[in-house]
Amino acid sequence: MLDKKITKLRYGAALAALMLAIGGCAMPAGSVSETMQETKDDAAIRTPNIYDSEDAAVVVKKNIEEGTIQLQNIATAKRYTLNYNGTTRIFDKNDVALSMQQLKEGSVVTVRFYKADKSLSYVKEHADALNLPNLSNYELDLRDGKITIGANTYLLSSNVVVVSDGRETEPWELNAVDVISVWGYQDRIYGINVEKGHGYLRLENEDYFVNGWVDVGDKVIQKIEEDMLLVVPEGTFNAMVSHKGSSAMQEINFARNEEMVWDLGSVEITVVQTGKIIFTLTPATARMAIDGREVDTSKPVELEYGLHSMRIVAEGYDTVAQYIKVAEPSANINVELEKSSEPESKEPESEQDKKSEEDEQEETPVGKKYASNAPENDDGDDDDDDDDDNEKESGESSSEGSTEVVSANEKYRVYIDAPEDVEAYLDGSYIGMTPVSFPKTAGNYVVTLRKTGYQTRSYTLQIDSEKKDVNYSFTELVEIDE
Repeated sequence: MLDKKITKLRYGAALAALMLAIGGCAMPAGSVSETMQETKDDAAIRTPNIYDSEDAAVVVKKNIEEGTIQLQNIATAKRYTLNYNGTTRIFDKNDVALSMQQLKEGSVVTVRFYKADKSLSYVKEHADALNLPNLSNYELDLRDGKITIGANTYLLSSNVVVVSDGRETEPWELNAVDVISVWGYQDRIYGINVEKGHGYLRLENEDYFVNGWVDVGDKVIQKIEEDMLLVVPEGTFNAMVSHKGSSAMQEINFARNEEMVWDLGSVEITVVQTGKIIFTLTPATARMAIDGREVDTSKPVELEYGLHSMRIVAEGYDTVAQYIKVAEPSANINVELEKSSEPESKEPESEQDKKSEEDEQEETPVGKKYASNAPENDDGDDDDDDDDDNEKESGESSSEGSTEVVSANEKYRVYIDAPEDVEAYLDGSYIGMTPVSFPKTAGNYVVTLRKTGYQTRSYTLQIDSEKKDVNYSFTELVEIDE
């Protein structure tokens, strides 16, 4: 009997100890339930292929450090930011896995995410999106909101996303030398990424080469003036300056949005050299002008080394206007004109009209085609050319109290109002400190704004032919971090 009582006591004590141990480690019932639910929800959020929203959007910005991505809905243009982590799955349109670094800003993607906590579950380059990478030959028409690529023309979304070096920018900050990739859907472009942008070249001590030519990698060819600031393509290129048969060359690396200075006062200048060029023109009735002066192509044409403008015309054929380079003692150039598909315009009625037309074409060649080892022409009359150029420049320069010879349409002007107190350049030529203006003539122009200690910016302006003034105000320049 005593033994049975002792056994019961031992059993009770053991049971009490066990319950005490369990009770000491346990949480209240409500806490257990909440913890299990949080764990379940957390696991669900981070489980691939589980989402409550899907969207077609453009990638606007990525923040790798914070693990966020900003997107813009292609239908509504609404923007939102999602969080991503190691469980987020990222693919290209062929289902090849990508890292977030490889996913490009401007690309059109399909995203799947949770609205509640904005967690990104899945992102893939949109299977039906148009993607045209690394374009260098395209025509951007901002007035009509179009971009022409080859034979195809696409509409630009009114909310098109343009990104350069991870920074969102405006379409008019694109330059013709930029290499871009575009993304769209059907016939509309929603995203543009600048693969290679542009920098700037300033010439110093350029007096000897004024009225000559500067050539940057066959990409930028322009007549040299004082106080120029040229927009040049990003990358490493051979830059060459030439005048009256003398030239100098240097390899320069141009960084995006940065200015390089080339001091021509210390360059090694080659001696004056000339080359004899034999031209073969088809049709044989074609006439050719070099640097605005008609030349006889029935015999070799002797031209000084360097760059020249060439223009070839023939009745019933498309005019050819391009820059050519003379860099060898002799060369043969064959030019075959294409028959015109449009009615031929009337020939100038007088020699004066004809000369005026040629002079105009010298300044604005039709299409900047480029022929290597081709000619350049002064015909030994450089001093007269220089005087004409200086006379023309003084006529175009605007200053108070001076007399300007302008056409009837040039009474209308284009005004650059802001930012104030910065240097302004029009197609590389200095036009003054802002606010500043220049005569209004329909066409495409590049306005560059510069201030020491600030990042230089350039804008492509497409000026219309309406008979009224135009005003532009640009954002303030960004100070350079030293």
